[in-house]
Amino acid sequence: MTSARFLGRLPAAAVPALLLAGCAVPTATPSTVRLDPRPDPRIVAQLTESAAGQVKRCYRSPKIARSARQITTRLRVYYAPDGQLASVPVLVAQAGVTDANRAHAAAMAEAAMLAVVRCSPLDLPRELYQAGWDEFELTFAPRTFA
Repeated sequence: MTSARFLGRLPAAAVPALLLAGCAVPTATPSTVRLDPRPDPRIVAQLTESAAGQVKRCYRSPKIARSARQITTRLRVYYAPDGQLASVPVLVAQAGVTDANRAHAAAMAEAAMLAVVRCSPLDLPRELYQAGWDEFELTFAPRTFA
C-alpha cells in the first residue's frame, strides 16, 4: 500500500476530551519510554504504514452510487499507549465531493470512522508510542482500494 492511497501524518498534539464511551484514557506509565520529540522519519513512516494497513482491512464501503467512490475522507485519530482509541475520530476534510455525490459524503465519512473503531486497538509497539503514533491523520480513498 502506498502512502498516496492511505496517508498518515503524525504531529504531536493535545488529545481532545473523550467523547465516546469506552474509549481508553491515555495515561503515562513507568514503562512509557520518552524519546526525542523529533522521531526518526523512517520509524514514523513504518508506524504509519502499519497503522494504515490495519485500519484499511476494517474498512467496509457503504452501498452508494459509484460516483461517491471518488470522495476521499481524511480523519484525525488519537490513540492511547495500548493501541486503544483515546477519542472519537475527527473528520478533518473531504475531497472529491461534487453536486452529484454530495448526498453520500456523510456515509463515506461514517464508513471511515467505523473502520477506525472496528480496528481498535492497533497493534503497534508500545515503546514507540512517544515516537509519534499517538496521533494519526489517515486518508481513506475507496476508489484506490483493491
